[in-house]
Amino acid sequence: MDKILRNHNRIIKYKKNDWELLNNKRLQALKLLNVFVIAGYDPYIYGSLARGDVHVDSDIDIVFLRRISSFLVEHVLFKNGYDNYFREIIMATPGDTIKLYIYLSELESITIPISPFDKKSLEFYSFGGKINQNQLKRKIRVPGIDKRLVFINPTNDGHEESSIIGNEHDVAKEINVNIETIIERRNVLLRREKYGRTGVFIKRPLNPDESTEDVLKLLARKKSIIRKKLREI
Repeated sequence: MDKILRNHNRIIKYKKNDWELLNNKRLQALKLLNVFVIAGYDPYIYGSLARGDVHVDSDIDIVFLRRISSFLVEHVLFKNGYDNYFREIIMATPGDTIKLYIYLSELESITIPISPFDKKSLEFYSFGGKINQNQLKRKIRVPGIDKRLVFINPTNDGHEESSIIGNEHDVAKEINVNIETIIERRNVLLRREKYGRTGVFIKRPLNPDESTEDVLKLLARKKSIIRKKLREI
């Protein structure tokens, strides 16, 4: 797990290799985003790829912020040659959004909300930084917070780093999210640092021959909270 940093301030200047790695990662992400934009959808990438502070093992994480049929997403993937992937349904807590995760590889994933995102859930992606295809093509980098609770602020030649602990209100304004979101996420990561990761409420891997809809029906029969969430759709 990433170590939480306190009293941390640093200026990072990217070297040639850093820029090349960022550009290569972003080209991979753009290829995947284009597949969905051409099909009429508007997904985002989020995390270090949106901020710019990437490393060799940085994930390419894509999210749809609005509900979309998982069948349609898989149909687009299949049409474009993506036919070997792993899926799982995850609901982190009883109050969280039900999501389908599609893992194209160890470093490429797609998140699809099955039940609608609420405002707090949407702000999670702003917390870490997110950009769409148009911003990616324009080589825009946005500020966000990483898992060390460090605020990453892009600069022309790299980025600035500063711990958010003790600076929560200022950071909330910088990334335009509610202070409650900053505090909640801070507390989650501090608790994780102290006690380790806890289990999720629901984590159901899907077999290749199972449809998302059929598995959801099975889960809904067993758990009333799933039935309630699905009625919100």
